[in-house]
Amino acid sequence: MTDPVSYEALLRRDGKVITHVVGDSMRPLLRDRESIVIVEDVKRVPPQKGDVVLYRAGGGYVLHRVMRADAGDFLIRGDNTLTYERVPKADVIATMTGYYRGPHSRMIARGGFCDRFYRAALRLIRLARRVQARIRRAARSLFGRGR
Repeated sequence: MTDPVSYEALLRRDGKVITHVVGDSMRPLLRDRESIVIVEDVKRVPPQKGDVVLYRAGGGYVLHRVMRADAGDFLIRGDNTLTYERVPKADVIATMTGYYRGPHSRMIARGGFCDRFYRAALRLIRLARRVQARIRRAARSLFGRGR
C-alpha cells in the first residue's frame, strides 16, 4: 500500500489539482461528493476577496471563501456557515479556478458569468440574513422569548 500524496505535493508537481468535494459547508455552490473542483497553486493564482481557497486546518484541508484579506491572514467562511475563521496566508495553498456542480454539468470558471452572478446573489442572501436576524432580535426584545 502506498502513502497518500498530499495536495501540497500535487500542487508542487502539477500546479493544479482536480478533486471531489466532501462536506456541506459550501452549499449550494458545491455539493457533497458530487461537485468536482479545480484548484491551482496560490503562487500561480493569488486569492482575492470572494475567491474560494483550499487551506490546511487541523491535519486536513478545507475549501472556503475569502471574505477579507488582511496583511498576514484571511477572514474566511463557508457559504453555508455562519462563523468566520482567521486563516494565516501561509496555510492557504490553492485558489479554486473552476468547478463542476455535478457529474453531468459543465465547468464553471472563476470570474465567468455564472461565478459573478453567484457571488452577487450570495451577497444579497447574506444581507437578507442579517436583516432577518436584526428583526428577530428586535421582536424578541419587544415581545419577550416564546410568550
